Amino acid sequence: MDYLVLSPPVCPPSEPPSGAFILASALSGHGYHTGFLDLSLEFYHRFFNENGDSPGLQRSLDYLIQNATYAPMLHRTAAGAIHRVLKTYTDHHPGWTLTAMDLTPPVPVHQPLAINQLLQSDEPFISLWESTVAKAIQSHRPKKVLVSIAYLSQLPAAISLMHYLRQNGIAYTAGGSLLRSLHATGEGFHLLRQVIDPIDVSNGASLLANMTERDFLSRLAFPQVISEYPYLSGRPVLPLTLSTGCFWSGCLFCPDRDMKYIQLRTDALAQFMSTIPGSIRDQRPVIHLLDSAMPPNRLRAFMPLAKSFRLGFYGFARPERRLTDATFLRELSESGCLMLQLGVESGNDALLNRFNKGIHPKDARRVLQASAEQGIRTYVYLLFGLPGETDMEREDTRQLINDTIDAVDFLNLSIFNLPRHCELSQRADEFNITVDKYAQTSSTIELYRPFTLAGSSESPRKSVRSFIANRFSADPKIRQAVLRTPKWFRAAHLAMMAINGRNEQD
Repeated sequence: MDYLVLSPPVCPPSEPPSGAFILASALSGHGYHTGFLDLSLEFYHRFFNENGDSPGLQRSLDYLIQNATYAPMLHRTAAGAIHRVLKTYTDHHPGWTLTAMDLTPPVPVHQPLAINQLLQSDEPFISLWESTVAKAIQSHRPKKVLVSIAYLSQLPAAISLMHYLRQNGIAYTAGGSLLRSLHATGEGFHLLRQVIDPIDVSNGASLLANMTERDFLSRLAFPQVISEYPYLSGRPVLPLTLSTGCFWSGCLFCPDRDMKYIQLRTDALAQFMSTIPGSIRDQRPVIHLLDSAMPPNRLRAFMPLAKSFRLGFYGFARPERRLTDATFLRELSESGCLMLQLGVESGNDALLNRFNKGIHPKDARRVLQASAEQGIRTYVYLLFGLPGETDMEREDTRQLINDTIDAVDFLNLSIFNLPRHCELSQRADEFNITVDKYAQTSSTIELYRPFTLAGSSESPRKSVRSFIANRFSADPKIRQAVLRTPKWFRAAHLAMMAINGRNEQD
């Protein structure tokens, strides 16, 4: 084997971690024998097996794995039973907290050196490495091991994994979106170098001679999947991307505006689909389109492919005027679109204009209603707490959702974080923002900075939480969508949630 791509725990066990999977797919597409091992699957299933006698656990796992469509209340019950078991992780490893999307150590997760010190005396991963990782390396004899880290939830295990690889003389390189983001727009990258070097901050192109990042994504093929454990999903969810970067790239608080915008060619997408193994294709896979916002022209090129391969799909979209076209939405639905994650963000036009969002509430209303009419689920992203946001502007957001609630299937309620590197941070004075510092900054990795507004010593996040709890989520009409949105196993499972009037792919 040329490459073995490892994704350390934990990532949600409902689908392959996107960065690691795309990396393995690109290397496979260029003709390299590449294995992909999602260690989160091994981690979670080992823990489930150790707790197999827990009431309701096996029944709940079976429900999530064996059903191609989920009923909201049954899904909530299954996820709850699984999390009651996950809570017991701390009984075995005091101070550690495990959920289906996070693993928190008993030291600050933003401090790599503190985690590294902790692992000298409290090492919860070594048995996993000695069994699963050692077995994979012995069986497949990779020339190079690649460790992909996308989330902070992976950092403790990643530090432990690379210590194990070094001790056993196994050549590796670390990379992934977390490391890449910290290098480009964050603070504390040097701290990571002290515990997980060597690091490659390219998208993987530097692994191949004379390869640009654009060329690296020009060929994709399904990699060799090593784990035999099933994902907690009734249909396989496969990450794929139409583009990297963002075609809009205009928001004042976007940290990635300097990121190169690359559109994948249609033949690369077709190549990937044609190499999906028959055993997976028979299970009616769902494609998770990873784009920051799906480019309309690339989406149009993708739709015939999805239809011909009979794939479901979902992804993030800006609720622009182009998406109000009923003909386009009907074609999107008929192509297999199960859900749109819609970045509505706010119901106040002036607020959106202030931060150069390029979207408008009146268009968002039309997109929501037209999508629902075409049977496409809507997962609505709202962003509260933008600098200077008033109670009246928040009320406009509540009113927009209240007015369109029959077209709103699920809600993601986010509170604004200020990126360290973005135009808004550079223009902080103009927006009356006072940028603060985290405690222990010298030992902390940071992608965001705390802030207050001029004349106030309190973070605006506190008043936002109060509004969400007491005004927004308490709205009787809105509350039904809030309750319908599960706390765990979010987007991948929402695309398969049974909602009256929404598509189910045959």
